[in-house]
Amino acid sequence: MLCAVLLGLLLCQGAAAASDAVELAFKFAPGDVVKHEVSVSGGGHLRSSQGQMSPIGVRGTLSMVYTTREVLADGRGRVEARMTKASLDVDVGEENARLLYENGRLRWFANGQEHAPPEADLSQLPLMGTPVVLTMSPAGQVSEVALADPRVLGALQQALPGINLGQFRGASDGLFPEGPVNVGETWRRSAVVTPVGPLMPVTVTTSHTLDSYSEEGEIGVAKISGYSEARLQWRPTTVSPGGTEVTVGIPEFRETVTSTEFFNTSEGRLLRGDYEVAFTTRVSVQAGEEEREGQAEARFHIFVQAR
Repeated sequence: MLCAVLLGLLLCQGAAAASDAVELAFKFAPGDVVKHEVSVSGGGHLRSSQGQMSPIGVRGTLSMVYTTREVLADGRGRVEARMTKASLDVDVGEENARLLYENGRLRWFANGQEHAPPEADLSQLPLMGTPVVLTMSPAGQVSEVALADPRVLGALQQALPGINLGQFRGASDGLFPEGPVNVGETWRRSAVVTPVGPLMPVTVTTSHTLDSYSEEGEIGVAKISGYSEARLQWRPTTVSPGGTEVTVGIPEFRETVTSTEFFNTSEGRLLRGDYEVAFTTRVSVQAGEEEREGQAEARFHIFVQAR
């Protein structure tokens, strides 16, 4: 999907900025397909309640395909998102696990030895076995999140009784302003969402700035810098597996994302994105008289490239 002209636009830092306001909007057409290659790398550490430290590392790639199935009368598009391929390595201390997925087949390796993958019906897994369907406005506001196979949603709700897919839409409200944007202009928003129930409210704040805009021929490219922060606090919840009461809580979870994105305004799609993700969390578990708390900190780099 990227021609030499687009690559040149992405790499060129000296292109003249347009003086007119820029219209930032996704564009939808029935049958339209957008493909992205995603790479992730990074690491951090886990700390137990006894103070033991274990390094963690993650690296991998995955392929995503977004297909517009329908365009509504008000301009919103119904888009199916599916992961077609993935390769992921996770290191925890001296232990390594590798997951490979392609063409509906999952392979699992532990410390270099292949094993039977964890028992799971891949057709029941969102993004892998069944697409996730997003109903999105041109401004990037997601008004509905659903699964292509309703049976999968039933299984997901059984595993997570409080899950509310509709609440995921709050995480993308106001991705773009409703009107044109001038170079140097910043737009912000804040929202509280409860995608897995009222016991786990997530506060999301974002800020984006249109850094530059350039044109070559009929192609327009907007460079957008952004920063977002998500905070979650899970009130202690008690479950009784095997008759034993266990209380689990997340007293702290904070994630920040610093981003630089290049958006094709002519075709209404993302060309390239760089994301620096940092998170820190504390988890507490109490079983009977015994209580333990663990901590995790990590930083990751995510790179997204259209193809």
